[in-house]
Amino acid sequence: MNLRVVDHEGQVLGEGRDLAALRERFGDAAAAGARAMAQQQEAPSETLEDLPQTPLPDSSTSRQAGIQVEVYPALVPAGDALQIAWFDHAERAAAAHRDGVVALARRRLPELLRYLQRELPQLKACALLFTKVGTREQLTQDVIDAVLAQTVAADPLPRSSAAFDARLEQWRGDLVGYAERLLDDLHKALEGHLAVTKQLKGNVSFALALSYSDLKAQMQRLVYPGFVRDAGPWLEHYPRYMQAAEIRLEKAPRDRRRDQLAMQQVQEWESRLDARRQAAEREGVVPAELIEFGWWLQEFRVSLFAQQLGTLESVSEKRLARRWREITGQAV
Repeated sequence: MNLRVVDHEGQVLGEGRDLAALRERFGDAAAAGARAMAQQQEAPSETLEDLPQTPLPDSSTSRQAGIQVEVYPALVPAGDALQIAWFDHAERAAAAHRDGVVALARRRLPELLRYLQRELPQLKACALLFTKVGTREQLTQDVIDAVLAQTVAADPLPRSSAAFDARLEQWRGDLVGYAERLLDDLHKALEGHLAVTKQLKGNVSFALALSYSDLKAQMQRLVYPGFVRDAGPWLEHYPRYMQAAEIRLEKAPRDRRRDQLAMQQVQEWESRLDARRQAAEREGVVPAELIEFGWWLQEFRVSLFAQQLGTLESVSEKRLARRWREITGQAV
């Protein structure tokens, strides 16, 4: 079947039989077309100080060039203000709207944010542990964004000023306590990360070089500027991931062949996931199922290198292959 890509005025942009190739080639044009259609049916967006009183719709549809097109509105940061933007994909709009709600919460809670930045001793301790990865400012902003994303900007996302005000009042009295609990988890995670990375420094025997390289790559996947918000509820499992890495470091010299066979197993899965995520990023949105699959690969590492620590659920090559087929439609 031949597929044709048209713009919002009906002009043909390209055609072919490979849907994935067409998506990669015209993804940006499709997004621009969706925004153009939205502008034709909606008044131009002005800068805002708040969510509108009338709830934002989940989506809006119109017909252009004989084709029904659905677009998705979201509140997005626009410099020091906010505005309504339109997206061609529901998940992309949801992610952007969450960022907008976080930005709005920041604007409405300046005194609370100053308190979190200056008065929480655990944040200062975490910043010291984070020194080799990023700055204190980066970590502070990440922690605040994580707290707001998991509370005020949690699902279902508020889509009107009244819904946002109600959500803000729901959480206002517990945001400091929530931040303190998150920082407890973060401190444990960063302590474990520091313990592992210290052992990875210095001269390494050639026989263990591949294992050490893999562990360094794992640490970089887990801890980087912005990881606190990205980790979400998985942050509480970081100490177990770090402990598993330490157990691996202790066992690897005694059974190098077994370590490298297990490493090869997990690296094959990570390569598949990385390729799929990169393709999704080019299209503008990474499905939540792919993100979750990455966390199950961390659980897979625990099962391979430190089985005695246990995993959240049973995880194996067979289970990963089944889940991969469910997500991608492709057999391994």
